[in-house]
Amino acid sequence: MLDVRVSGDTDTDALVAFVERLAGAGRGGAAVRTAAGRVTADVRGGRIPAGLRTLSAALGSPAAPRPEEDPAHPATLLGVVAEEPFVVLSDSTPGELARALAELTGYGMRVLLTGAPAERVAAVHDALPVTVEGRVATSFPAMAVPELQRLRRLLARVGGDRDAGRGRRLPEAGTLPGPDDVAGCCERAARTVVGSETGEARVVPGLLRDLDADRRGAVTQVARCVLRSLEGLAQGADAERLRDVVGRLVHQGLRAEFEALQGHTARQRDDRARFAAGPRVEVLEPAEPGGDDVIRRYLDFLDAGGRTRSYFRPQEQKAADAHLRRFRVDGQGPQTHDHLAAVVNHLDLARRDDEIARLCAVLGLPIPRDAAELPALVATLDRVAATARSVGALRHDVLFLQQDSPVSVPDLAAAERVARAIVDYDEQGDPAEAADELERLAAACAGAVPDAERTPEHEAVVAALRAHDAAAYTAALEELDRARREVADHDELDRLLAELAATHPTLAETWAADAGRGVPGFGMVVTTPLDDVLAELPGSDTADLVVVLGAGAMQADGLLLTAAAPRMLAVVGDEPRAASSGTTLLEVLNQASARFLRGTGDRTAATPAPEPAVPAVPPLSSVPAARASAETPAPQATEVPAPRPAPRPAPEPRGDEPFRPSAPSAMAPGPRPAVTGGRED
Repeated sequence: MLDVRVSGDTDTDALVAFVERLAGAGRGGAAVRTAAGRVTADVRGGRIPAGLRTLSAALGSPAAPRPEEDPAHPATLLGVVAEEPFVVLSDSTPGELARALAELTGYGMRVLLTGAPAERVAAVHDALPVTVEGRVATSFPAMAVPELQRLRRLLARVGGDRDAGRGRRLPEAGTLPGPDDVAGCCERAARTVVGSETGEARVVPGLLRDLDADRRGAVTQVARCVLRSLEGLAQGADAERLRDVVGRLVHQGLRAEFEALQGHTARQRDDRARFAAGPRVEVLEPAEPGGDDVIRRYLDFLDAGGRTRSYFRPQEQKAADAHLRRFRVDGQGPQTHDHLAAVVNHLDLARRDDEIARLCAVLGLPIPRDAAELPALVATLDRVAATARSVGALRHDVLFLQQDSPVSVPDLAAAERVARAIVDYDEQGDPAEAADELERLAAACAGAVPDAERTPEHEAVVAALRAHDAAAYTAALEELDRARREVADHDELDRLLAELAATHPTLAETWAADAGRGVPGFGMVVTTPLDDVLAELPGSDTADLVVVLGAGAMQADGLLLTAAAPRMLAVVGDEPRAASSGTTLLEVLNQASARFLRGTGDRTAATPAPEPAVPAVPPLSSVPAARASAETPAPQATEVPAPRPAPRPAPEPRGDEPFRPSAPSAMAPGPRPAVTGGRED
C-alpha cells in the first residue's frame, strides 16, 4: 500500500503535498499533471478549491457518528447531495441517475458530468428527460462567474415578466425634489399664519405678498417692535392695567394726563434725589389753604432784593410769618433764605406727590408709596409710551398697506394679531407661496415625461405633490425608485442573456423560459470527458456538483476532480474494480466519511418510471456512437470495494453502510511526525 501521508509546517505546504500525493497515486498522464499543476498554483496563490479543502479536512479528522436513517423516510439523492459533500452511489441505472440530475438542475444546481468510459457518460446523457434538454451543454458558459451569478439572480427576481420594464420612461432620480424639501413646502402650505385666524389679520398675508421687499421689511420691523414692547409689558405685575393704558393712548384717550404724569414723575424723581441732602423740613401743623402760595410770594420777594426786618416788617414777611411757624428746618424755625427755600421745595414736592397720585388714579396705575418707587414708575411709563408709539406706527402702516384695501386696527388686541401675522409671515413664509411652489414642482415633474408615456409610479409622484401630501410623496418616490431599479434590472437581464446566448443560445432560451414558468432554480448539466475536465478545471464557483461515473475503477488521482466543484457524487457501476492499495478513489472517500447510497431514492416507487424511447438530449459529438442507450438494463449489483485494513480489528459493516475508520486517514494532510534519534518513528 502506498503511504500518502504528508508532513509540513504550514497548511499551504501540506495541501500542496496532498495534491502531489493524489496526482501520484493513479494512472498519471498529461491531464493529471496539468490538473495537479493548476490546483497547486491555486493553493499557493491562496485560492484553495472548496472541494479540496473539504476533502482534506474530512480525511484529517475522525469520522463523526452518523444518525440512524428512518426506514419510513429513506434518503433521496437530492436530499443527501444537499447535506453531504461526498456521496457514493451504486446500483443505479442511467435512467434513474439522469432523472436525479434533472431534478437537481430544477433546483439551480450546476452539474459537471464526467467519468469513464465514455459510453457510460453518453448513456446518462441520452437518458436525460426532455424537460431538461435545453439545460444540457458540453461546456460551461464563458461568462465571468460574477456575471453568471448576477444573471441567475436577475432571472429569479425579474425574469418572470421580461416585458414589464420595456418601453417605460421614468424621470431621472436627480430631477425630482428631495422628500425633506417637499415635506417643508407641504408643512408651510398647510399651516395658518399665526395671528391671522380671525379679525383683520386674515388679509395681512395677501397684502404682504404684493409688497416690495423694502416696504415689507419696514412693516415687519415695526411689527417686531410692537411685539417686543408688549412682551416687556407682560413681564410686569400690572400687565393688564398697562395694556389698557396703551390701548387708550393709541386711540388718543387720556393722552394729556399720561404726558403730565410722565413729566411730573420724572421731575419728582430728579428733585427728590437733588434735595435729599438739603436741610430737613418738619411739618408741625398742616398748612392752611393758600399758605404755600403766601410762603412762595415771600421767597420771591427776597429773591427780588427784599430784606427781612425786625421792625417795620414788609407786608410779605408779615403774611408769611403765621404760616412759617408750622415748619421746622433742621429743628428750628425758618430764619434764613435757605430755610425759606427748603420749606418752599418741600411744599412743591408735596404738591407734586398729590398730582402724581391723582393722575395715577385717573390712569389706573399704582400710586408710588415713597420716593424709592419713582424710578420704577418712570421706567414703566416710558415702556407704555414706547409701546403706544410703536402700535400707533403699526396702525398707520397697516392702514395704508394697500390703497384699495385698508386694514383698520380698532384695539390693542387687533394690533397684536396683526403684528404676529406680519412677523410670522416674515419668518415662516407665505402658505400661498408654498402652495404655488408645490404646484410648480408638480408641473416640472409631470413635464419630465410626455403624458402618454407616464407610468403609474410617476403619476403617483405628481398627484402627491398636488395633494400637498409629504408622506404620499415619499412613498411614491420609493415606488418610483423600485420601478427604476426594475427597468435597470430588465435592461441588465437582457444584456446578460444576450451575452450568454452568444455561446449557449439554447441554455439562454431555456433559462428565460424557466423564469417565465416560475422554475425555482437555473441549473445545467455539462457533460465533458474526464481528461478534458482534468486538463482544464472549471474556475471557482463555476460548478456545484461533479458527478464521476465509473468511480469504482479509479485511483486516488480522480480526487483531483474535487477542485472542480465543492461536492462530488461518485457513481459505481459494473466497471472492474481498481486494485486495492489503500489509495483508490472509493477507499479514500470512505475514509473521508462519504455517504454511501444504493439507487437514486426511487426505491419507494411502485413502478419505476419508464425510460424515454428516444434520446431526450442530442448525443454528444465527442462521444463514440457505440455508447449504451437509455434502455440499457441495470447492471447486476456489485459490492463497493472494502476499505483498506485498519491497524485494529474492524467491526462488520451493517447492510450497505461501509465501515468508516475512527482515526484520521493516512491520506490527510497533517503535521510533521515526531523525530527521535534522527529517524521517523
